[in-house]
Amino acid sequence: MRASYYHGNRTFRTGPAPMPTPKAGEALLRVRRVGICGTDLHIYQGHLDHRVPRGGIIGHETFAEVVEAPPGSGFTNADRVVVEPVLSCGACRACRMGAGYLCYRLKVLGVDVPGGMQDYWAVPTARLLKVPDSLSDDHAALVEPLAVATHDVSRAQVKAGDAVVVFGGGPIGCLIALVCRHRGARVQVAEINPFRLDMLRGFGLDTIGPDQDVVRAVNDWTNGDGADVAFEVTGNSAAVRVMTDVVRVWGTVSVVAIHAEPMPVHLYPMFARELTMHGSRLYTRAAWEEAIRLASTGAVPVGPLVSRRIPLEDLQKGMEEALAGGPVMKVLVDLVG
Repeated sequence: MRASYYHGNRTFRTGPAPMPTPKAGEALLRVRRVGICGTDLHIYQGHLDHRVPRGGIIGHETFAEVVEAPPGSGFTNADRVVVEPVLSCGACRACRMGAGYLCYRLKVLGVDVPGGMQDYWAVPTARLLKVPDSLSDDHAALVEPLAVATHDVSRAQVKAGDAVVVFGGGPIGCLIALVCRHRGARVQVAEINPFRLDMLRGFGLDTIGPDQDVVRAVNDWTNGDGADVAFEVTGNSAAVRVMTDVVRVWGTVSVVAIHAEPMPVHLYPMFARELTMHGSRLYTRAAWEEAIRLASTGAVPVGPLVSRRIPLEDLQKGMEEALAGGPVMKVLVDLVG
């Protein structure tokens, strides 16, 4: 079998790997699709070298089929599954609070420990969720980023009638916007990439382009009140600088993007409008279950997000394409095509 290994210095190499031997409570999976996401791009650029070892196997947006599973696990051969890539200790303060996905000793499959960029993978059955046959392989691979979006929207308590601004129209930003719309909110997405602007408009989403002043556009849209919720999904300092300026009194700012460096934040509106700012990371099991429902029923159309599929051997090329910010939304690694 094959695996793609991280060697640092923006380098992945595909090579042979030993067939995994499942431990007690683990299922052996045949990996079918793995998505390349923003976290993977941070890994590629060396921003997470304190977590990802040399020779590590990344990949946490994974769809697979079960090859073998332990008796009584609820899984059988050929079950189609997605992997919830969170390993928590179950004993720390976060876990005792019910926030296992924020465990103080958290390990993420595909970041801190080996992930899905390999033909076969042994994964605890507690981390698997079945997906219905109505979801194609490509669409199933988007359940993980959709779970990020459902968690983000739930954490921000978006409700029907809210005015929501999403900074960044990449895969996560687009999915956040679509989930907000599904919940009855009014949404505008600020984006600078022309390809992504066209795709957002194709979804019927309202956009704020690079030639527009975001604060002025939101004020015009909301009659000067400001948005109820703003999501920061760009990781860009320009968005961080204005994200507090677009929100109404008692409004909410949700920071979703990974920021590799400290960023200046305009804090005066935090005081003047008594804003709430929070971070939003990973997901609960309920967020995964909602994501599977939304994707499988078509309530959130995930298919158009897939820009292309590439073989495992082209992982490094796929990273470069995704990082270049051109006509690309979501790149999937196809391990069976």
